[in-house]
Amino acid sequence: MKGKIIIGLFLTALIVTFLGPIADIDFPFHLKTGEYIYEHKMIPKDDPFTFHGKGILTDKEIFMLSQYWLAQVIFYKLYTIAGPTGIILLKSIIFSAYVFLLWFVLRKRGLYSSLLIALLITVALLPYKLDRPQYFSFLFALVLISLFEKFRETPYSFKPLLFIPPLMLLWSNMHAGFIFGLVVIFIYALIETLKYFAKRITPSLPIGQPLSEKAILILLAACLLAIVFSSINPNGHAGLIRVITAHTSSKWLFTGIREYMSPLEEARYPYASFESNISFWILFGMTCVLIALNTIRKKSIDITIIAIVFFTSFAALTTLRYVPLFIATAIPLTKNYRVFKGTPFFRRLNTSPIMSVIFSLFFIFATVYGLKDYKHIFSFRAQHFYPEKAVTFLLENHIEANMFNSANRGSYLIFKLYPYYKVFQDSRYITIDATIDGYAIRDAQQNFMQPGDLALGSALSALVPEEFGKIEISTQNQFSNPENTKPYWKRLLGKYNIDLIVHEATADYTGQIFPLTLRLLKDNEWVLIYLDGSVQIFVRNTEKYAEIIKKFRKPKELVYDEIILETAPLVKTKTTFSMPYSSLAFALMMKGLDAEARKMINAALELNEKDLVANFCNAYLALREKNKSKS
Repeated sequence: MKGKIIIGLFLTALIVTFLGPIADIDFPFHLKTGEYIYEHKMIPKDDPFTFHGKGILTDKEIFMLSQYWLAQVIFYKLYTIAGPTGIILLKSIIFSAYVFLLWFVLRKRGLYSSLLIALLITVALLPYKLDRPQYFSFLFALVLISLFEKFRETPYSFKPLLFIPPLMLLWSNMHAGFIFGLVVIFIYALIETLKYFAKRITPSLPIGQPLSEKAILILLAACLLAIVFSSINPNGHAGLIRVITAHTSSKWLFTGIREYMSPLEEARYPYASFESNISFWILFGMTCVLIALNTIRKKSIDITIIAIVFFTSFAALTTLRYVPLFIATAIPLTKNYRVFKGTPFFRRLNTSPIMSVIFSLFFIFATVYGLKDYKHIFSFRAQHFYPEKAVTFLLENHIEANMFNSANRGSYLIFKLYPYYKVFQDSRYITIDATIDGYAIRDAQQNFMQPGDLALGSALSALVPEEFGKIEISTQNQFSNPENTKPYWKRLLGKYNIDLIVHEATADYTGQIFPLTLRLLKDNEWVLIYLDGSVQIFVRNTEKYAEIIKKFRKPKELVYDEIILETAPLVKTKTTFSMPYSSLAFALMMKGLDAEARKMINAALELNEKDLVANFCNAYLALREKNKSKS
């Protein structure tokens, strides 16, 4: 009875822990795509959400438009029925089921030992509790491994294998993670076959217990059927090539994104989830130790388990996004490796009444803590990635224009503005050429080959009044701009017929000022009509937009306030990036708040003495003082 109460408290704490407002950058486009597919009864053949996407059909576009279709439709229908609450409950159920199933697999280790491991798994998963189709892959990977292992334990019954083909059919229509499932299937089929023949030739080989001939044939038939079933999706197995090319041909797109870092890289990342990182390393170390000690004790090694653990370990150590898949395989595969079970420490651990009190109190505390912000749990989180106020402004004042926007805001803009507006880009990065052009516009490149740091330095220098003199910007990348030519970023705006710019002033994570913001400050072709601390909106200064300009025109000096509002929260977190401090210093300096600016300059230079904006601010202040003394 006591154990059932603790398990009930554990499950309750799990469900509450994985609740939480919708905050993922990508979720809004998943929702809108699901709506499009459901309403049109077809997967889009062209990107309907970008104004330049019609007629562009690349492998990446086909892949991105179709790989999640079933999950997206489920998201949409659930959202129409239950709103954000339905989406959030689904996320919690999937993650809770994942952890609970892993605990169930481990329960023979002892109640408290298994709960302790389950807690580590939960902490390791916290950065992944996003409203994305990827969580289906986490659960399906666990189910796949469990089915294979159930068959290996009871090879006289092929019932577990019957579920694998339909599982792969479902998986391949919900998320590209089914590729992981195919690799696991291939490993099981290959290694078990090799094991069978190797043991027939040399029975004494210490490579694990082989299956019987009949069991091998059944296994191979099930694996072949699963592969066939997995091909029944919009991409077929051509999706394999698209997955690989989409994530290898454009690696630069994912630079600085946590889920594409290795666990070692994350440890040095300012926004790292250290608790999750440490939990992963403990679980990884535990897996390695258990396999090693079990091998020594039994003087035999199951090469099937070794092959799968090696594959998933390599994936997880390369890229963080595969950590949940590693956990989904490593934990079930080593469930019988109970090397320490009989030791006095673990006997006391699993029988101590004190442990029941500790775990009960902990789960109660976790539940209460998880509900502390209960009023906002079942909603969209108010954050800069979801520019709700700007969306309201755009809907109330419909502006017929092609829009330039950042990728981080694009998903939410699609969700709220389509079909009234179409975006330039979003976090799908669906058209690489447009993404590259978007970077060039954002960085206000004077020329196609101009490096980003020089583009920033050039934009800063352009703000120095003529009577002050000049500030020479020295960067690691020196470049000569051709004179008397229209800046490249302006040519790109013309190429796409962009008359509306909806963009943040600074980078979300680093706080770096975007050169585009600085260029627009002094550009009479563009008029500021809106800002709110999350985004700023500029419209082209033409007769077509005369009415909206007359109604909403704002002084461009307010851009400095926008920079302050965007960077101040980053500074409050005491980030180790220098850019938020220098960007804030720049805005304060331009508003004439020199004393406050100098504090931020010093803070930036302490972190990075080569910070371009901070050094510019020092030079600008010196020139301004010199100009004052002359006058």
